[in-house]
Amino acid sequence: MTRYATAGNEAFLCGVVAIAGLLGDPGLLPQLRRLASKSVTVIGGQFGNPRSLRLANASAQAMADIGAPASITELLALERSVRHGTLLKQIRKAIDALAAAQGMTREELLERAVETHDLDKDGERRVSLSRGSALIVVDGRTASLVYVDENQTPRKSVPADVKQTDAETLAAIRGDLKAIRKTIAGERLRLDGLMSLDRRWPLDDWRTWYLDHPITGRLTRTLVWAFSTPQGDSVVGIPRDAATAITSSGLQVAIPLDAEVRLWHPIHATADEVRSWRAQLLEQQVVQPLKQAFRELYVLTPAEEQTRVYSNRFASHIFGQVQARALMKGRGWTPVAVAWWDDGIDHGVARRTFATAGIRAEFFFDPILDHQPTASDLYPYCTSDQVRFVDIHSDDSIELADVPPLILTEAMRDVDLFVGVTSIGADPEWLDRGADHRFEAYWHTYGFGELSAAGEIRRDVLEQLVPRLAIADRCELEDRYLKVRGDLRTYRIHLGSGNILMSPNDQYLCIVAARDPRAGKLFLPFDDDPVLSLVLSKAFLLANDTGIKDTTITAQINRH
Repeated sequence: MTRYATAGNEAFLCGVVAIAGLLGDPGLLPQLRRLASKSVTVIGGQFGNPRSLRLANASAQAMADIGAPASITELLALERSVRHGTLLKQIRKAIDALAAAQGMTREELLERAVETHDLDKDGERRVSLSRGSALIVVDGRTASLVYVDENQTPRKSVPADVKQTDAETLAAIRGDLKAIRKTIAGERLRLDGLMSLDRRWPLDDWRTWYLDHPITGRLTRTLVWAFSTPQGDSVVGIPRDAATAITSSGLQVAIPLDAEVRLWHPIHATADEVRSWRAQLLEQQVVQPLKQAFRELYVLTPAEEQTRVYSNRFASHIFGQVQARALMKGRGWTPVAVAWWDDGIDHGVARRTFATAGIRAEFFFDPILDHQPTASDLYPYCTSDQVRFVDIHSDDSIELADVPPLILTEAMRDVDLFVGVTSIGADPEWLDRGADHRFEAYWHTYGFGELSAAGEIRRDVLEQLVPRLAIADRCELEDRYLKVRGDLRTYRIHLGSGNILMSPNDQYLCIVAARDPRAGKLFLPFDDDPVLSLVLSKAFLLANDTGIKDTTITAQINRH
């Protein structure tokens, strides 16, 4: 449909979509989602004009008008897949309208609208086949499909005769599996968002919407929760069942019957408590669906106490604006970009509103003007500046000391992510491309300097993991590096950037991507830190440097 969308028929197409919404058929939701996504796809390059923003908005509204439980799942999937600001506003408006119509907040609607996909209470669904059965299994991160033969033995693959006989059934199961994984992805994102909200539930409500849900419950049972009573009693643990929780020391304790429940955040815990939880997760090999126990923490620094109303903690970094904008939107920030046609606007800003606290965080950045836009109207590179906090009702600045610790750490964590992922210092090929030589000093400082909060977390994890590696005798942790002894050279992998220095003269070794399969099989307590995986992959690769076949790498190693 979008291929033929024009100014002349746009109104007609929007009318067709509106009628689809009134039909109330959940089967139309995937088509409407794809239509919205296609309609907002731009023509004429990355920053051209959308095919039909009006049609995209109408499709999102039609999805809400259908009013089925799957409407929320599909709207959230659309929200994750697009970056167009106007369409994102329409999607969020549609979700808010659905919530208001049922007398709920957005958060209450989202937790009640999670589909069960006909899974049982253990997150499983078995479908009989001509021989054996197909078993869908949900764990704390994703869903998988297992073939079970007539003897109830799980097999790695479906036999050829079963594939042929049950082709249609298996195709339907694979479609269901895809939908379940989409729901899991949405729940992981939603639960991560709860880390900044400090929401609380009566115990029975929490059991209904979290612990007992066939999908959310799988994730809930790998997270740490705090159970507190009006009398001041408190239990912190991972729920084992509806009545007991496992503490950081491995003990089973009873959950108080009159408890109020909240998602535990390490900013409210002592350093010893956080260390204890990290050790417990590593020992029991629990993989959390989001960074919780290993979450980066940001507390007020002496420098910020002096500046009072602004923080320079992440100032003076050089980062890619286009990539950063995509990350900002994905984390709920609204970026105001800087482009060549913004005459008189000399800085950009990204804002995130913490509505329950009445606070808005603001991150400022400035364009590097002599790097002219090429494929887009945006300046490709910017320098980071201040982070501020504002009262959303009065627009008055808030002193950093008065910002709740939970809001401060979550906002700073986001800004660190924006800078850390898109900084030119995180690009191993920056120098090789002959880019702007003014920034060489910054590139070296970032790529081999002091560790950020994320780097410190990696170091904590590696302290536990390195002794268990097959290459443990070739590895040694230093302050900022994982030192790896190869047969040809000794290498130091920076824990912040993943960049590598070689002995004997700290020669830089450029490896754009190293994905050793042995590193991919290692247990990691979280799976959303690509740098940690990269460090381990490079360690395995370099420990066996005589076995490297890539000539772009061996030429650097053999250069004296």
